[in-house]
Amino acid sequence: MGSLGALWTATSGLQAQSAALQNISGNVANAQTTAFKATDTAFADLVTPSQLSETVVWRSVLTNGNAGSFVPGTTSTDMAIGGDGYFTVAAPTGVTTNGQPTFTTSKTTYTRRGDFDLNKDGYLVNGAGYYLMGSPINPVTQAKSATVQPLQFDMTTELPTLGVLQSLSVSAAGTLQGTYSKGQTVNVAALPVATFRGEGFMTQGDGGTFAPTARSGPAQYDGYSQVVGNFLETSNVNVQDEMTTMIQAQQAYTASTKVVTAANEMMLTLTSLTI
Repeated sequence: MGSLGALWTATSGLQAQSAALQNISGNVANAQTTAFKATDTAFADLVTPSQLSETVVWRSVLTNGNAGSFVPGTTSTDMAIGGDGYFTVAAPTGVTTNGQPTFTTSKTTYTRRGDFDLNKDGYLVNGAGYYLMGSPINPVTQAKSATVQPLQFDMTTELPTLGVLQSLSVSAAGTLQGTYSKGQTVNVAALPVATFRGEGFMTQGDGGTFAPTARSGPAQYDGYSQVVGNFLETSNVNVQDEMTTMIQAQQAYTASTKVVTAANEMMLTLTSLTI
């Protein structure tokens, strides 16, 4: 392998290890973030027809299929998912003239982060700013909507036989319940859990969200998993493993820089000989 080949090999190694270090940095920074999913880095050699390894390529590998452990929540609207799947969430795409958020169905995403709390407008919003979606249930008639939509609750209007909504919680069956001022607790929303056949092919977004792709397939609501109330899922990052991987990546990065230096010296020597 000549000096140019060595330089090309070392450069690809620097790029790959730089990407690995970036992923590790993000993982460690989010080790305490609710339901955060680590991103690993996979490497592969590019081999020439003569079977001499010349470059290395890398790709990020999502670990969204690896669940964190459960810890007790701090509010009645904290929730986690028992089993595979995701909460369906949305981010506002605008506001109305009276300050209410508006949503676009094409902006629907999915997350395991369940630290939801009621905001001033009656929406359940998690710590990353995403709005929980579900199927509203009429508290009086118990008729369930067929549409999955951002959930908003009226905490001021008095309903016949129920009174005013006082608080929300998750039932043992995984539905959202409301407790009213006249003492009754009734279902107010179904919380379907979205699953994907090709979970590993989803794309990762901001705030612990994931979006489907052609390879992951669309969301399916098969009912195999359900929401668990009063718990939160922790990050699946193992800090000790990340530190070990970081040391390995740093050593590989340093080795590549030495190859770059050696290749540069070889090129300078060859240049001086041809003058």
